[in-house]
Amino acid sequence: MTNQPLNSSDQSKIVIFSLLLAPAVVFLVGAIPALFLGFGIFMMKKNEDFLHIKTAVRNFRGYTSLLLIGCILFAAYCATTLNAENSWDRLDEALVVSLVFSAICIAYLIFVKALFLNPLADHNKWVEKNGIFSSKPKSSFGSDTNSEVDIIKGEKLKQYSVADELIKWAKLKEDGHISEDEFNEARAKLLKRN
Repeated sequence: MTNQPLNSSDQSKIVIFSLLLAPAVVFLVGAIPALFLGFGIFMMKKNEDFLHIKTAVRNFRGYTSLLLIGCILFAAYCATTLNAENSWDRLDEALVVSLVFSAICIAYLIFVKALFLNPLADHNKWVEKNGIFSSKPKSSFGSDTNSEVDIIKGEKLKQYSVADELIKWAKLKEDGHISEDEFNEARAKLLKRN
């Protein structure tokens, strides 16, 4: 399953995670974790190595954990201040805000694994080579029928024998370097130009 495209459910999870991350980016608190993930995706596509995604998620979780610790420490400070003033009849707004931010941090720690890393890890070989939202594999070198390399283009520069060229193409086909369709296309071009 690791070398198959993401199904619609997994793609939806990634889109949902992106939408959940958007408010945090707007408030600039989540801009750094979002940059970690964006850079991890960029490096994975560039180097075709899934470890960049794992590193980006680890950095995301580390930064979010630091924010969580900060929120918990601030909540503890607010609670001790409320306790010292014996004013438990009213909840301090700062305590409520810090507890809400703590809950948001915990949610992001859960969401990044469940909605981002797990769907990508299930299809890591595919994602490395083809990207997250692609459903068709990238063509490998030499398998594209409209390849940029055209062996026959140099025909005006030097003379060649059609039979010799056909033998070369047949050898490539026998060795498994080209497919039957590519051989037939090259043969048709050679016979057509002669």
